[in-house]
Parts: sequence; C-alpha cells; structure tokens
Amino acid sequence: MDPLREALEKKKRKLFVPYLTFGYPDVSSFCTLLRICEEEGADAVEVGIPHSDPVADGPVIQTTSFAALKQGVTPPLVVEVMAGVSLSIPLIAMTYGNIVLQYGVGRFARDFREVGFRGLIVADFPLEAWDFLKEAQGLLSRILLASVTSPLERVRRIAEVSEGFVYLVSGKGVTGKTEVDFSALKERVACIRRHTSALVLPGFGIHNPRQAATLAEYTDGVIVGSALLEYIIRNRDTATWMEGFAALMRSYRRALDGAA
Repeated sequence: MDPLREALEKKKRKLFVPYLTFGYPDVSSFCTLLRICEEEGADAVEVGIPHSDPVADGPVIQTTSFAALKQGVTPPLVVEVMAGVSLSIPLIAMTYGNIVLQYGVGRFARDFREVGFRGLIVADFPLEAWDFLKEAQGLLSRILLASVTSPLERVRRIAEVSEGFVYLVSGKGVTGKTEVDFSALKERVACIRRHTSALVLPGFGIHNPRQAATLAEYTDGVIVGSALLEYIIRNRDTATWMEGFAALMRSYRRALDGAA
C-alpha cells in the first residue's frame, strides 16, 4: 500500500481534504490557514500550485491563483516556504503538467516530498499522459481524476492505477461551477467498488457541509476548495476572518463525522 493511502486509512473516518491556493491571500496567511486546517480536523490538504492558465479551475480558484502569481509565487518558493512548516497531516500538490515538466519531474517529486507533500494531482494530464511522470513514482502518490461523465470502463482503469485515492469529479464543468450529478456519481463509485479497493473522494462543486455529508454517505470523504476560498475572498478584509474560516472548517468536520 502506498504511504498516502495508508496515512488516510489510519484516520478511520470520513476524510476531509480542503483545498488552498499556495500564497493566497499572502504567504504568511496561507501558512496560518494550513495550521487551522490541521487543528480543525483536515485529514490532508490539497495545495494548488498557481498556474497562469488553470483550465480545470473555475473563477474562484482562478482569482486566487492569479493573485498569488502577482505576488511572485513559483514552485521553488513553495519548496522554500514549506521547508519551514511542519505538519502532522500530508499535503497533496495540485498543479498542471507543464509546471512539473519545466521544474523537472524527478526534482519536483524529490523537492516536494522533502517538504511534506505525499501526493500529486496533475489536472490536465489524463491517464495516458502519466507516463511522462514516471520519475515521480515512489516519491509522490499518483492521484488521477475520474469524471462522472467518463465511461465506466475508463473509470475502472483509472481506479486501478491511482494511488492515494481516486479524485472523482462530481459533475460537468470546472471547480466551483459544477453541479453534482448524484446519480452518475453513485454509479461510478459502485463501479470502482466492484473492481478495486481504492479510496474515492469526490470534489468540484461541493458548496456546503450538508452536501458534503450527503456525498460522504457513499464515498470515503470529500475535497472542498472553491467554497472555502470564496469565504476567504469575501471576508479577508475583516478583523475576524481567520476565526470564521476555522468555524467553517469545523462545520465540515462535524457534518462528515455525522455521515460516518
């Protein structure tokens, strides 16, 4: 079993994986948000590495990515900053293929692993393109995206080669703009369960704790990104926005614990 999956399975509860954009709203605040995620019951954190053409991301994550890029965020800066951060939960890098290839696949995997990353999601790389990332094997768990619009046979193949978990895109569209297709999602989860023992986490379009709890009833947990970042965008100029973020995190944790 790969280390990321082993770490997640040890939790023995519905998994909560929040998504944060590295460097948003600024590097210092981002590091504080990581701490809050850890303290308020996140089982891992998906960290978006900003990209200038984030084709899989909706307007909320795009806004945070562009803001981080304007502040000078780069993959080497991610490594530099995270070298000074110690967490008890694993990090998962979410990025795009050309960022990893330009950095150097082996170097990217080694550098990011050394600073706490255990998984890698490459949003624009389908199953067939992962051959380009062979040098990351054994360093970062390979997490592939399967969609509720994908044929069942393709979903099965993705589940068989994914490590850590299967990231199940819950509907059509980009992050934050997806409407969850519960019927199609249940069908894909059932397919994965029939053929593999892979963990399944849906993401894209999860807007509130109640919806997260509903999805967790027949999956292994949820990934929540745009809803959290939208809160930050709307409230980061207030004096108590971090306390509010912590409260929002707790509400998701409670909802998922109730779905267990």
